[in-house]
Amino acid sequence: MQLARVIRFPRRQKLLLTFILLFPLALFLLAGLRAVQLAREGEVPDELRDLDCDGKVSPAEWLRGGIDFRLRPSQAVAGCQDVYAAKSGRTLVVRCPTEPRCRRALPEPSR
Repeated sequence: MQLARVIRFPRRQKLLLTFILLFPLALFLLAGLRAVQLAREGEVPDELRDLDCDGKVSPAEWLRGGIDFRLRPSQAVAGCQDVYAAKSGRTLVVRCPTEPRCRRALPEPSR
């Protein structure tokens, strides 16, 4: 029975191989860290980032709530706040200080 051969690469090839394998990983990690930084600086407070009104904030809701959404006084319910998409302006959730505290916004009629 023959033992497996050990392939020895020259130093330059090892460095190139390491760069090719680690550069995409490092780039992916930097993009994730930047997304967390943007979400942390977002306008919507952590406790209002429950975008589906199920009572808990998932990591995806926390990220999207901080990056993609903003707050404004509600256009539908007096004394409440709308969590709206920054890009389209469409209201996703209405947050109120009284019950019901979280309400899903009605879909807008198609035009």
